[in-house]
Amino acid sequence: MTDPRRDARAGDTGAMFVRVAWRNLWRRRLRTWMSASGMGFAIFLVSVSMSFQAGSYDAWIETATSLMAGHLQAQHPAYFDNPEVRYALTEGIALTRRFENEPGIVAVSPRTEAFALVSAGERSFGALIVGVDRERDMALSSLPDHLSAGEYLPGADSAFLGTALAANLGVDIGDEIVVLGATGEGGVAALMARVDGLFDTGRPELDRSVLQVGIASMQAGFDLGDAVHRLVIETRDARHASDLKAILQAAAPMDVRLLDWNELLPELEQAIQIDRASASMMYWLLLIVVAMSVINAFIMTVFERTREFGMLLAIGMRPNAIVGMLGIEAVCVWAIGVVIGIVLCVAVVLPLSAIGIDVSGIEGMEQLAAQLMMPDRLYPSLNVNVLTESPLWMLAGTLLGALIPALRVRRMQPVEALREEE
Repeated sequence: MTDPRRDARAGDTGAMFVRVAWRNLWRRRLRTWMSASGMGFAIFLVSVSMSFQAGSYDAWIETATSLMAGHLQAQHPAYFDNPEVRYALTEGIALTRRFENEPGIVAVSPRTEAFALVSAGERSFGALIVGVDRERDMALSSLPDHLSAGEYLPGADSAFLGTALAANLGVDIGDEIVVLGATGEGGVAALMARVDGLFDTGRPELDRSVLQVGIASMQAGFDLGDAVHRLVIETRDARHASDLKAILQAAAPMDVRLLDWNELLPELEQAIQIDRASASMMYWLLLIVVAMSVINAFIMTVFERTREFGMLLAIGMRPNAIVGMLGIEAVCVWAIGVVIGIVLCVAVVLPLSAIGIDVSGIEGMEQLAAQLMMPDRLYPSLNVNVLTESPLWMLAGTLLGALIPALRVRRMQPVEALREEE
């Protein structure tokens, strides 16, 4: 059994060490404030930069997923690796309604897809034919927002295609087109549609190769019945799509495969990782520079207090206790720096997260934002990682910076230390 009196004495000793360490800091007020302010400024810079990174990543993800992919997709297990018409989900509407009722899901849109030949007069071009539920797709897709002419699928026989594909076919609003393809059983699939809308995303690979029609029209033309190829799902938070995917997969039928945006858009995840890695190098350099200043400050502390430490050793204080007291001083300086850095970060980022920054007004950014299909305003994002990562790494650097000069205390001889001139 533990001795309560011993525990109480240990607690009193620890509290005394903290009080002494705190008082020692203010023997050199200017040095303490400069060290803490340096840490605080570094934490502020890193945290603000990370918040802008997090906000830009959210914008990248939302922009990329809202166009076609969605946050999650439900598919036939073989469709992702081999997108053939025959690999479809039966009872697509029933599955759509089932997923719509799941918590955490904002919208679900069923889609049918097939590569086919699109003809108008004597011109023919290959395209990806996408059958969509107009109302459901408008709830989660940003493609209708890129309407450049006409309307978005106003009728059952309407077609919505890219401006580049329309130019290649030589068609305009009101013209008729013919789609010829193959059914899942190998038969001939055909449908006629009227061009009622054109879109221009600025992405040539989409504008010249995608054609949308009503899902009922495509299901009839390609003999799909009630089957669909994708259920495109929008969640409340794309960052937690992987967690929701695991929940939905456990409740889904055996012949349904769930994919999150990381799997659907691997190039987007790679771009985020590369950007994060390059930024981390800059953060590390900044933190290392500040840690070096901490090491310098504590080296000066140890040299200035050599006689004090010698006296403490002479009266029986253990070297490890002195090292521990210096560690407590380092933690106190770090805590002051964290308060300074986090308060400044919150004061700057919190208003900007509400009003955003207009990147379109920055010289050179308007064209870049258009190429990346980023929004006109960038909203920095505060989260747990932003507020804890840089302070924790700074704590490690601070303790290391205090420990290196403190090791000199372990080699001190009390008599020599007491003879040291101040």
